[in-house]
Amino acid sequence: MTTDLPSIDDIRKDFSLLYKDLAAIPYFAGGGVAAIGGNAFNVSVPGNIPAIAASRYGKGRVLLAGSDRYFNLSEQADETSSTLARNILLWLTDESHTNSGRGNDITGRYADALRGTGKKISLITTSHSFTVSPDLPIELVKSDSWESANLNPQKYAVAYVDSSVKDSDLEALDKYIRLGGSVIVSENNSVLEGITRDTPEHIVLQVGNLRGGRLSRDFAIQKLMNRAGLTLMNRGTDSNGNESKLTPEQSLNHHFMNRFQQGRAVEAGTITYDDIDIGPAGTTESKKRELLYTILSETLETLSTESQLFDWASLEASKLPSATFPISKFQAPYTNALRVFEFSHFTLNPSNKKSPYADQFPGKVADDAFVVNNREVEVDFDFPNMMYTHALPSKNWVSTGLYAPPGKAVTLEVPEGAEHLTVQIGSHDDDLRGASKWERAPLVVNHQKLAPGRNQVNSPYGGLIYLIPLKSKPGVKVKVSISGAVEAPRFVLGETTAEQWEAIRNLPPSVPFAELQGKRIVLTVPSELIRDVSNPEELMQTWDEIYDSYDELVGLHSERAMPHTAHKMNRRYVADVQISSGAMHAGYPIMLPFSYAPNLLDIDYLRSSAWGFWHELGHEYQQRTWTWGDVGEVTVNIFSLYTQERYGNPSELLKVGSDGQDYYDRAISFASSDDPDKKYGSIGNYERLVMFKQLQLSYGWDLYTRIFEAYREMPQSDIQNTVDTFALVASREAGEDLTQFFSQWAIGLTDQGKDKIKALQLPQPQQEMWLLRE
Repeated sequence: MTTDLPSIDDIRKDFSLLYKDLAAIPYFAGGGVAAIGGNAFNVSVPGNIPAIAASRYGKGRVLLAGSDRYFNLSEQADETSSTLARNILLWLTDESHTNSGRGNDITGRYADALRGTGKKISLITTSHSFTVSPDLPIELVKSDSWESANLNPQKYAVAYVDSSVKDSDLEALDKYIRLGGSVIVSENNSVLEGITRDTPEHIVLQVGNLRGGRLSRDFAIQKLMNRAGLTLMNRGTDSNGNESKLTPEQSLNHHFMNRFQQGRAVEAGTITYDDIDIGPAGTTESKKRELLYTILSETLETLSTESQLFDWASLEASKLPSATFPISKFQAPYTNALRVFEFSHFTLNPSNKKSPYADQFPGKVADDAFVVNNREVEVDFDFPNMMYTHALPSKNWVSTGLYAPPGKAVTLEVPEGAEHLTVQIGSHDDDLRGASKWERAPLVVNHQKLAPGRNQVNSPYGGLIYLIPLKSKPGVKVKVSISGAVEAPRFVLGETTAEQWEAIRNLPPSVPFAELQGKRIVLTVPSELIRDVSNPEELMQTWDEIYDSYDELVGLHSERAMPHTAHKMNRRYVADVQISSGAMHAGYPIMLPFSYAPNLLDIDYLRSSAWGFWHELGHEYQQRTWTWGDVGEVTVNIFSLYTQERYGNPSELLKVGSDGQDYYDRAISFASSDDPDKKYGSIGNYERLVMFKQLQLSYGWDLYTRIFEAYREMPQSDIQNTVDTFALVASREAGEDLTQFFSQWAIGLTDQGKDKIKALQLPQPQQEMWLLRE
């Protein structure tokens, strides 16, 4: 595809307005953007990722910025920000045909309004938070939706659009721009894809999954920008300085199509990396490869089907030879960016074909695997909002015991009244696109929202099938019928008999992964490993016992009233050939490499040596309300110590290092020091853990039960300074003033925090607690 880029002279004219009275554009951290169309150009590139880009579309204009700070019309805006916002409006309305400045007191050109003739421009938005200073010649109009706003460039000179725009708004906005309207989008777009514990329910339901969305599919704002020749990235901008001052030539150099042509040419050998101007002066060839790959891949992976580049990139990717894993992605920026495009845009479309990489991972499905029809799976919609725990919420996958063969359609019959239900194919939903090397296709899991009636899905990779209810409905259970899938090896505690298990584990596995499900914990492991599991009942009872003990420690129980009710939702461990970070990592599911999987199934190991497994499950219980920066990898190990002690094992803190000291020796030396400049965060995580163990040695494990309970009962307004609040709660629940203890540990207790503890009028501890050890 050949794209004619804007001329240098045109960009120079545009910059005369956009840089008017500005030596440079300030840098505000936010989401990356890109100019991808023939009428698009970059306005600000503070590092290597553009922060502002603009485009002409039809008779209208569009400007896209990765932070709302780039378009600040409020009374609080500083001089530089006000000037930039003014310039953006000058450019957006420079050729406005709205009323030609005549007919009433609303003019289409901001330049006319600024002349002080009493005229204004009209700016419309659906944003509730967007404000305009009353001193500016702008009439701000708030609308409930774009679809119902009766958009007309003759009435509204500019539309301020944010990520709340819906698919149903697209045509109205598209028509408005093409007829001469102007659109400004300015917000941190890099956070759109993430689903967090704070994401509003309506966004979760829009995306249809609790793991995260895709800019290319789930957000109408991306589709609108793609139509206009612009795009949002799912990563943040970078900066080699604090501001950006582009020349027109530099603007074109950063255009996506120019970068793409450079990537293709360098791989074809017609240019070298010395010919590519990317990165600061002196950037090495290896770093240039990385920077070029980042620009190309981050742009391509988020393109929607609305982009003119989408079909072209699909065709280019289809011409590539099959990949051979492992892949070092930076070695071939052009090729591997196209591979990322292909990996990123796979769907569950019923017409899909099997991926050439499916047999490598997740793995082969036997040709003679028995296909099930009309298998009913119950889905319970009665589940709690997990926010009351202040901990990491469970994602609530419902195992079906079925596996979707790659490239084969699976049919799901959903009953009426079962709205807000999603099907997911695959367990291995770690996104490996950020890794420098791929041992497998970086994305192999996908989901699709289901509607009542007949639904068909088809994964190119295949995988275990899960049903995910997203909106709680008290007392509601439904049965979904599944056809076209195959049976996966599965043990369910209390359901699978010993005889059935013997038959399952002695059969050649027909699918690559098996599940063992207890009342609380589910394990997903390579199928060949279950041959060695002779007592799955004891195994899963042990796992449930560990889970139950964590509930016990934090004061949760099924028969207690809220907010102390133990929920029924499960936690999961999934083994993968490659994971996204660390030796293992928490989340839902907890991910671990294949090499650790046999230990998941070893009862003796679970009771004696499974510190890492205990640790990751502990992350699921950490209350973020007292997890400040210095203790993220510390308080999680309260659970590990608790489990270690519960099974009669020696304490991890007594391990002696190469210096001949154990963790207590080093920790107590720190706590005893009179150094006024010492800081808790400067010592190792296990030395920091000693402080929390000393609290347990002084007051018992019940102290932590009371602390967890206190935080669940605490109004959000009372949780402010995290360190101070924790010291206050710990003192109150211990019944003693712990000011000196926490001061010896130098955790950062403020004078205000000390005063709050003093106001409790508690007695002083009878011992120097910071000297305690096992």
